[in-house]
Amino acid sequence: MSKNRFFTLVAIFAFAFSQNAHAQDPAFSQFYGNPLYLNPAMTGSANCPRISLHHRNQWPNIKSSFVTNSISYDRHLNELKGGVGLQIVNDIEGEGALKNTQVSLLYSYQLQISRKFNVVTGIQASYQQRALDKSKLQFGDQIDPSYGFVLPTKENVSEFADNVGYADIALGVMAYSKKYFAGIAIHHLTEPEDAFIATSNLPRRFTLHAGTNFSVGKSRNLGLTTDEPYVTPNILYMSQNGARQLNIGMSLTNQSLSGGLYFRNNFSNSDALLLVLGYTAGGIRVGYSYDYTISELMGSSGGAHEVSLTIQLDCQDKRKKLKAIKCPKF
Repeated sequence: MSKNRFFTLVAIFAFAFSQNAHAQDPAFSQFYGNPLYLNPAMTGSANCPRISLHHRNQWPNIKSSFVTNSISYDRHLNELKGGVGLQIVNDIEGEGALKNTQVSLLYSYQLQISRKFNVVTGIQASYQQRALDKSKLQFGDQIDPSYGFVLPTKENVSEFADNVGYADIALGVMAYSKKYFAGIAIHHLTEPEDAFIATSNLPRRFTLHAGTNFSVGKSRNLGLTTDEPYVTPNILYMSQNGARQLNIGMSLTNQSLSGGLYFRNNFSNSDALLLVLGYTAGGIRVGYSYDYTISELMGSSGGAHEVSLTIQLDCQDKRKKLKAIKCPKF
């Protein structure tokens, strides 16, 4: 039993069962590649139908790593004056000891303040289920100094529930123009109870994000489209139950390629450098990012790998719509 695996298992146990501990949500490095997860106000932000898939493997060198997958569909509907969406998120922790599945319905209302300025509000209604595989739990009293986790435990695991389910609500708002965008979102608005034992509530998650974009170089005419390279400096701040995260960086994008570099800080120490790459062709966009850890876990965690796939479908309704939000492409 490696030292890293031991501490990860201990962390999972505290995460799931401690009366004073609180769960925290997974975070994606390609936050604009998963727009519905970032902010419900971004539902329908591409106007035309969009399918987004996301996979994240955090700390792959540690056996009890964290794997998160999500899939979503959203589009703008003129009849509803906004966007509608569906998202499913599945999060696996501790070699499957703890699994979280969330199904969400989203709606955004888009208001055009002026020809150049728009405001969007969004709401997300979710149902989440957390499943516990008690056969994969390990406790401190099972440790033999020579052989690892081989001793029987005195913990009464029958007290732990197998499943916990609850409804959840999130709200968001976003304002944008051709060059600027900014948004705020509050998830777990009602702080639902999510403990397997004792009492624990899922704390609210606050998200602030903003950015701008400006052209660099000359635009090339590609027939129906133009290839105008632009830079997008942006910032993202998240806070949940005292855990804070700040992402600062920028991306460079043209018609087919995109790349970016970000720095993530959790306020107690520098966390990681994020390298993000993307390629777009024929309405399909593939993104890859790697979190290079620069904290005390450097070299032992393996960072994090993240892959995204976005399928942008054609609009069937050709009537005039609000302009799409020009955020980074990943």
